[in-house]
Amino acid sequence: MGDAYVWVADVDARPEEAAMLAGRVMDWLEERGVVRGELTNCLLGDELGRAPGPHAARVVTAGEAPPGTGACGVGMEIERRVYTGAGVWTATCPVCGARTEPAVSGPDMWTREWAPLVDDLYAWFGGTGPAGGACVRCGERSGFPAWAIDPPVAVAHLGLVLWNWPRPAERFLAELSVVLGGHRLVTARTTV
Repeated sequence: MGDAYVWVADVDARPEEAAMLAGRVMDWLEERGVVRGELTNCLLGDELGRAPGPHAARVVTAGEAPPGTGACGVGMEIERRVYTGAGVWTATCPVCGARTEPAVSGPDMWTREWAPLVDDLYAWFGGTGPAGGACVRCGERSGFPAWAIDPPVAVAHLGLVLWNWPRPAERFLAELSVVLGGHRLVTARTTV
């Protein structure tokens, strides 16, 4: 079994408030004993994060094992990011209901017809595009949070990343949303 991480993206955080909100979240997690106060080398790569605290089990669903040791920490990402998992995902237009179609064969994730939507995601990530994608069927442009994407994909300026943790419990996500001022959260688990 390889390493994996759970990401929780705040799709409502504006770039100018992301650092303040990240500090609020980390303070809240530390006060609850979910993470330890000091930064350590508990993430994969060169970044520092917070190791699980004595009450890390508060984050996970009852019956799930709490996080362990090693590359098992929590970090905050305060930057323009597209959060996604590996593999093929589908997107449904919020205006007309058209759905992306996976490619039958070849290296493309979708049929070439839907490539403009992927291009819109890359343009947003690169800082040159709007925070929405255009439907190839109806032509309407909708913000990325309005698209129904499965498995979840999120565009955000703020993300909580939990390395080698199980998926967070719904009650934890609801509490986290309150800490973030009622912001909408999107989450998924990704294996690397």
